[in-house]
Amino acid sequence: MILQRSEAVYGHAEVRQGRPALRLVEDARYLVRTPGCDRIPVIFDADGRMVAESLDHHSSERTPTWQATEWPADQGPVTEEAPAGPYLYVGAIHPHYGHFVINTLARFWPLLDHPEGTLRPTLLCHGPGLGADWGATPFIPEILGRLGLSVMDLASFGHPVRIPTLLVPQAALQQDDYAFPVLADLCGRIGRGYYAPEEVDADPQPVYLSKTRLTAGVRRFSNEAAVTAILEREGVRIVHPELLSFPEQVRLFARHRVVLGANGSAFHTLLFAPPGRRVIVLSDRLKLGGTYRLIDLITRTRAHYYYPVGTSSHAGDGFTVNFTLPEPETVAAELLDKIARIDTLREDDMRTDPGAWHLSPTIPPLPPRPGGLLARLLPGLG
Repeated sequence: MILQRSEAVYGHAEVRQGRPALRLVEDARYLVRTPGCDRIPVIFDADGRMVAESLDHHSSERTPTWQATEWPADQGPVTEEAPAGPYLYVGAIHPHYGHFVINTLARFWPLLDHPEGTLRPTLLCHGPGLGADWGATPFIPEILGRLGLSVMDLASFGHPVRIPTLLVPQAALQQDDYAFPVLADLCGRIGRGYYAPEEVDADPQPVYLSKTRLTAGVRRFSNEAAVTAILEREGVRIVHPELLSFPEQVRLFARHRVVLGANGSAFHTLLFAPPGRRVIVLSDRLKLGGTYRLIDLITRTRAHYYYPVGTSSHAGDGFTVNFTLPEPETVAAELLDKIARIDTLREDDMRTDPGAWHLSPTIPPLPPRPGGLLARLLPGLG
């Protein structure tokens, strides 16, 4: 047996109930990148202190993911004031699909509480600005459209400004740390328009989400094609997510009873699919990233993760890290067996190997990584 069940998590996976915080900041400071700092700044208050709710972090240690958290040394007083009216900060508009979902969209949850027919705050972001070409990221205008928005509703500034009245939502998910179910509520509302209730689980053919056509990215199994060739021969549908539109990807997760693939942001689409999906995922390490577990928990996904024991890795070839599967033919055979037992898979795994699923073998070191609430707070909106 090569595929070892992976249930241990690195980082944290805490599901928090209720709503995230929504902080009202008077006289906030919106800064931009400077020659001395190529990171996007957080939001600052009038005294130059970080507004904690504007920070994207990973792990419970609150390690900043991509932002500058200190007032820049070369930044003087901010005197220009933004146009009047309340603003809602929705973070950075990430062009990467996975980060758009878990970092950007995780701040849109206050819109669920906004009364229909009332004036909405201006959506403030750190983004590409007017005139941006959205052709390379069609999922962004598509997702915004499902919320009754367009890219023209996203406001950003090319220079520092003061924001007299700014609402800063706590993110509904922070990587490898916590998630609120409201993120699943928001994404479920977006996704429901892409499939009919009778389509859920309508197609019994298993689907494998393949990375074999990608020429660059973060991580992959470099010999995955040897696995998909066998799976396809045995009746598994092989799909390349990057060739599908966002609505097509959501519908695929809804229609097919079992979805397989190597771990990656394609599985973040579970947030938009009907709850209770069944997935089998090849993991490139024995300990699963907490973000995957969080998504599974808030979507009630029946997920099964497996680490191929004996996997090796190297950097290069357009990817941050390439993993090589040992005996891909055996990996394919074991995946086919797991598909056949999907309804009792976890119970079967626990019975056949109850003491080993959490034990970590020696894993080669990875290459270094590159560096109504609205109305209550702002009654004038109603």
